[in-house]
Amino acid sequence: MSDSIFIQVFNVIQDEILKMWWFFLLSILLVGIIKGYKIDLRIRDSINRAGFWGIPIAVAVGMVSPLCACGILPVVISLAMMGTPLAPLMALLVTSPVMGPDALLLTYRGLGADWALMKFVGAGILGLTSGMLVLWLQRSGYLASDMVRLQPVYKDDGTLATAAEIGAAHGIKVKRMQVIPRDSRVRFIFDRTVDAGLFVGKYLLLAIILEAIIVTLVPISWITFLVGQHNFQSLFAAAFIGLPLPTNQIPIIPIMAGLLERGIDTGAGLTLLLAGPVTSLPAMLALWAMFQKRLVLVFVAHALSVSILLGWILQSFL
Repeated sequence: MSDSIFIQVFNVIQDEILKMWWFFLLSILLVGIIKGYKIDLRIRDSINRAGFWGIPIAVAVGMVSPLCACGILPVVISLAMMGTPLAPLMALLVTSPVMGPDALLLTYRGLGADWALMKFVGAGILGLTSGMLVLWLQRSGYLASDMVRLQPVYKDDGTLATAAEIGAAHGIKVKRMQVIPRDSRVRFIFDRTVDAGLFVGKYLLLAIILEAIIVTLVPISWITFLVGQHNFQSLFAAAFIGLPLPTNQIPIIPIMAGLLERGIDTGAGLTLLLAGPVTSLPAMLALWAMFQKRLVLVFVAHALSVSILLGWILQSFL
């Protein structure tokens, strides 16, 4: 890489950091407050008692909980072991990777108010339609049998093991986070804010570097050919490009910013913004071990098709 190209990449990285740093701090503080007051847990605990309304409640949990596709797995395992209905589980699994309070703030700062609103609405539509689809497939008999492959694991004292231990017993690597109670709520919120900053910050920085590389090195003709046309080809390409990407709701933002600068079609951009976080490959491998194959295929097909549909609707209005 020549010195001039290196300087261009460095300038893009510097500009993005200067643009987003205080929104980043605000977003991780919001995560700390949510964790400190257990807002997401209080909503989550109401899912089992809600019946049909468990689907919109699960979507609300996904909107409030700042967890990516892999980070939501411990929550889903715990809910599955509690006997939570399958439809709310799927709604939560679809919504959480796309939307969170930190992702909403950073999308607003990185892409603008219009994109933040589209992402918020798209996440809600994905979650609600996922839950209703699974409920309908259960009632029709297609998903009638037990779709959860995990079996409970109990400790020596008879209590249910942690999500990480249950996952390990079935060959699933689940991120383990030990939360130590604090006498001071302010100290607890501070610690959770720091945790969120370290977790989100490293992925956000890597994504900003990738954005700089896209803006500096990727020819516009490549972007135009793959996802720059105002047609279905761009929508399908965006959906299947997002399929293997290990990008959650935060890293996809600067990547999208770079692609928008290089000419990605707006509809294709929305498809990628939604489908990429939901169908990341690491999460898919974990879900393959947690649930029956038929359910995972429904999950992926739904996420891709609804993301493409929403991208097509956006194309139709532009």
